[in-house]
This record gives sequence, structure tokens and C-alpha cells, in this order.
Amino acid sequence: MAIWRMAFRVGDRGYDMWPRCHRLGVAAYRADPFRDVDLRQYSPGEPTRLWRQLKTTAKSSLRSLAYEVKKWDTIYVKQGTKIVGRGVVTRPYRFGDAQLLVDNEGFPWRHQVKVSWDARFEPIDIKLGAEPMTVLPLSGDRLHRLLQALSADASFMQARVRSDIESLKHEGELFEEGGKKRRFTSHYERDPRLRESAIRHHGYLCSVCGFDFADVYGEQGLGFIEVHHLRPVSTLGKRTKVDPNRDMATVCSNCHRMMHRTRERVLTIDELKEMIGTRDE
Repeated sequence: MAIWRMAFRVGDRGYDMWPRCHRLGVAAYRADPFRDVDLRQYSPGEPTRLWRQLKTTAKSSLRSLAYEVKKWDTIYVKQGTKIVGRGVVTRPYRFGDAQLLVDNEGFPWRHQVKVSWDARFEPIDIKLGAEPMTVLPLSGDRLHRLLQALSADASFMQARVRSDIESLKHEGELFEEGGKKRRFTSHYERDPRLRESAIRHHGYLCSVCGFDFADVYGEQGLGFIEVHHLRPVSTLGKRTKVDPNRDMATVCSNCHRMMHRTRERVLTIDELKEMIGTRDE
């Protein structure tokens, strides 16, 4: 899965289309020569007469959106020196309805990918370079700096995470049964800071099925998600350094239970995606 930085501004100093993209659940790009051209009907670089009309940076951005952004990729939204949004791609490139996303000049932004935007993302101040590309893949130092910024403290998230941890403490309690004490489930040492950081990295959408608790349960589900260790905690033994971005994922309760259903082997995210048919189309 790739990570992208996108901007939705009209021109270099124009108004921002981010609120409209957020409302419609899309990431979109304006390409004047391609106003009425569905790129799904063409190979990359075709039709050549239209691509020749674009500047190099515009070519790169449109090509990325149409041919390189995939399902389950993550998009961070740039607005000046801030990152103001985060979302997961739920459907790759499509040629959108001309009536839905239109700018102030009446121009339709029809080159789109479908995105589930995280309604609880808190803007962060960070500048990831002055590159003019609207659609920019993040890697190396840029990605490292973004992940560092996302790991910074966020009071709202910390409060939610602490509440979730308290609600799960019963899993380590003892119960009386037939004169014997039985532990409901094994208890392993977990660092709440890891959970906080994992949610900052991965957001509140299930990494397997895309489920969003807030969409279904409203305020009751706001800010709730389970955190899955890609390497089961029970196998770590001694204290082990864990990278929240590489070693953890956020998942819904159903997917989490299915991953751990058999004690002998924990399913991977890709294995569970294949079972429910959510692999890239």
C-alpha cells in the first residue's frame, strides 16, 4: 500500500476544493484537456495529443491518480503548510459524474478516486517539500517526517484511547467457575503509547474491510478501533521494540476475532482480505 500527499487547490493561489472533496468522499484532479476523457479507455500516455498539452508536473499528477493510486492506499491532504485530512482509497480511478464536483468556474473535476476520509483527523503543521506536484508519493525522508509528526501527542486521541483501554481491562480479570479460578483470557503487557501511536499512523478505519465505527454507531463509535499486533504479543517473550507503523494495524472487532480465531496460526491482513474479497480490483 502506497502513501500519497495531495492538494485540491485551483491554481497556485486559488481557492481550495478540499471541503467539496471531503463531503463527496473523493480525491480529484482538474485536467483541462481531459475534461471529457475517461482515462480507463486508454493506456498510459494516450491520447498523446492531449498529454502534450500538460506541463510535466501536471502529467505526473494525473498519471499517478489514474494509473498508480490503488485501493487501500492512504492519502494525506495538503493545505498550505498543514496536513488537514487523511483517508483510505476504497475504489481506484473512476470518471466521475460531471454534476457532482464542480469548481467556481463551472469546470467539472471528473478524474477521481473514491476515498473514506477520517472524520476525526486533527490537522498538523508540517511542510513536506515545495514540489509543485498535486499528487505526490511519499517515501524516504518525507514519509519519515510525516510519521514523526503523526506520533506527536493529541489530547483528543489520548483520551479516547485511555477510555478504550479501561473498557478492555475486564479481559484480564479472574472469574469463579466450579470452585476454580479461571482467567477469561491471557493478559500480556501492552504499552498504551503504542496503541495511541498506531491509531495516529493508521486511523480509525479497519485495515481489512474498511469498517468505520462512527459511520454505523454515530457518537458511540466515534474514535473507536481495535489495534492488532502483526506479530502476536504472546510470541514476543521478552520486551521487544515495536514499530507502530510497521508492526501494528487498526482493525474492526469482527476482523480482529477472525484473525485470532485459531490458536495455532494468526491470519495476516492479506489472507483475511482475500477471504472476504477485498483485494485490489
